[in-house]
Amino acid sequence: MKINKQQLARYREAAAELQKQLKSKEYKKMPLHLGFVKWWCDARFGPDSELRLTDGKGDGGIDAVVMSEGTTYIVQAKYETVPRVSLVTRGDVDAFDKNVERFTNPLKEREFEQWLSTVRLDLRAEYARIRSGYQVDSSSFRFVFITSKRGDYEPNAPAEIEDIQKITALWELYVEGYTPPTDKINLTLEDAWHVEVEGIRTHVGVADVKDFRREMSVDRNERLFAQNVRTTLTTKVNDSIRDTYEREPNLFWLGNNGIYVVCKKVTASGDIYELTYPSIINGSQTLHAINQSKKKHSCKILVRILEMDVGSQRLLLDTVIRRTNSQNPMQLTNLFAHDGMQLNVARFLDRFKLFYERREKEWQNEKRIVLPDYKSVNIKEVSQWLAVTAAGLGIGSTRSSISGLFEDDSYRKIFGAFDQKPTSEPYIDLSCAVWSGLFVKNVIAMLPANEYRYNARIARLLFVKMFFDAVRRDRRLEGRVERALADHCFGKKHIKGNIVTYFRTKVRDLVSLQKKYQKKEPQVDFSNFFKRNELAGRAYSKVFPSSERKRLSKLLERNFASLLD
Repeated sequence: MKINKQQLARYREAAAELQKQLKSKEYKKMPLHLGFVKWWCDARFGPDSELRLTDGKGDGGIDAVVMSEGTTYIVQAKYETVPRVSLVTRGDVDAFDKNVERFTNPLKEREFEQWLSTVRLDLRAEYARIRSGYQVDSSSFRFVFITSKRGDYEPNAPAEIEDIQKITALWELYVEGYTPPTDKINLTLEDAWHVEVEGIRTHVGVADVKDFRREMSVDRNERLFAQNVRTTLTTKVNDSIRDTYEREPNLFWLGNNGIYVVCKKVTASGDIYELTYPSIINGSQTLHAINQSKKKHSCKILVRILEMDVGSQRLLLDTVIRRTNSQNPMQLTNLFAHDGMQLNVARFLDRFKLFYERREKEWQNEKRIVLPDYKSVNIKEVSQWLAVTAAGLGIGSTRSSISGLFEDDSYRKIFGAFDQKPTSEPYIDLSCAVWSGLFVKNVIAMLPANEYRYNARIARLLFVKMFFDAVRRDRRLEGRVERALADHCFGKKHIKGNIVTYFRTKVRDLVSLQKKYQKKEPQVDFSNFFKRNELAGRAYSKVFPSSERKRLSKLLERNFASLLD
C-alpha cells in the first residue's frame, strides 16, 4: 500500500485516537489487542452481533469468532501497541493463510484434525463446526485479518485483510456516530466514466436497481443508508416513484435524479465496481419505494459514486448532502442530522441509553429492534426543550416554528456549546432539559382526556421550563436527574400523585390567566396565547414565581427519594 507522508500522519493520528478509546472504561479491562478486536466488532457490526473472544493459550492462532446477520467471521488481529503504523510482516500474513487453508481446503482434513488436537478443548467443537459449515456453504463464512498496521501483502483467497487504511475509515465513521457501515456492494455500471477534480474522484454510470435490492434484502439495519439524512418516508412522491417503476421500468431512469453513493474506495474490474463502505446519501426514497413493490423486474437507474474519506473531507460531504436532498420536501432538522454538535449530543445521551433520533423515522425503521433497552428522544423535541430552558429563546416563538430553531443564530444559541467535553455546564443543562421534557410528557399523559390534557399539551413548553428551573435551583436534584435518566425514571410509574395534582392546579391557573386576557383581546384563545412570547413569559412569571420553584423542588425531591434511595 503506497501512501504519502500526509496519509501516514493521518493514519497514525487515527491509530492514536483509537488507542485512547481502547483504554477507556468500556475496554480497559482487556489487553489492548483484544480491546481492538471487540471495538472492531462493535464498529463493524453494531450491538446485534455475537462475539466470542477465543484468544489465549491453545487458541490455534484465532482471536475471535463473530456471528452477524447469518455470516460467521473468523478473526485474527495484529495490534500495534505503539501507533507507528509499521508494515505487517509477510510471516504474519502467511501464518493466517495457513490457518485459513486448514478450514477451507477439503483435501486438508487430516492436517486440520492434527491441528485441532492442539487446540483447547472448549474451542474444538466451534472450529469443527466452522470447517464443516464452510464445506456446505462457503458464502456464510469469512476469514479476516485485522490490523492497525499497514498491509503490503495480500493474503490468499478466501482470506481478507483489513489494514490501517480500512481501520481508519471505520474509526472515522464510528467517531461520527454512524450506523455500522455496509462492508461492500458490487454494482454493474454500464457506460461508466469518471472525473477527478482537485483530488476528488467521481464515477458515473447506469446500474440496475437489482444490485441495490439484493443488498437491501439482507440489510435489516439500514446500513446502506448510514449517512443519509433521513431513512424511508411515506409520501405521494414515493407512490409515484413506485408506480413508474412498475409501469414503465424502461423509462424510469430518464425521469429520476438517480442514486448518489459515497464510499471509502472504488475498485473497478471491467464493468463491475466494488464499493468499500458505501452509503447512499441521496436516493433513499427512490430505493425504498421500489423495494416496497412486489414486482422484481429489471430497471436501470443513474448512479453517481463519490470516492472520499469521511474524516478528512467532512465539510465537503456535509455540503454534498445538503445540496442533493431535494426530491421530497426536506426539513431543516434533517440537514443538521450529522452536524458535529448533534453527534456530541447523541454520544452524551447514549450514556443514559437514550437514542437521539436525528433522522426522521430512524427509531421506528432501524433502531427500536436492535436497541431494546433504549428509549428515544428526537431532534425536534430536544431542540424545543433546550430553546426554552438553556437558550431562553421564548416559549411562543419556539412553539410556533421548529424550523426557526435551526436557522443560524438560533441554532448556535441552542447547540453551539456542545463540544466534545461532556462534563461541561451545557451538558448539565442538556440532561436536566431532556429529563424535564420526558417527565412532562408522561405527566400530561396521566391527566384526564379532556380540556386538562388538551390545555397542558398546548402549554407543555412552559411546564418543561418550570420543571427544569425547579431542578436547576438545587444541585442535589441535578445529580438525581442524571440517575433518573440512566434508570429511565420518567415514565408514568415514576410519577407520584402529588406531582399530578400540582400540575393540574397550574393548568387551571394558566387557563384563568388566559381568559382574563381574552376579555381584552377576544381573538387570543389558549393556543394563540402560547404563541406569543410576551404573553407566555408573563404567564410563567405569575404562575411560577420563585416561591413556586422552591415548592416544586421539594415535591421533586420527595418524588426522587421514593424512587432512587
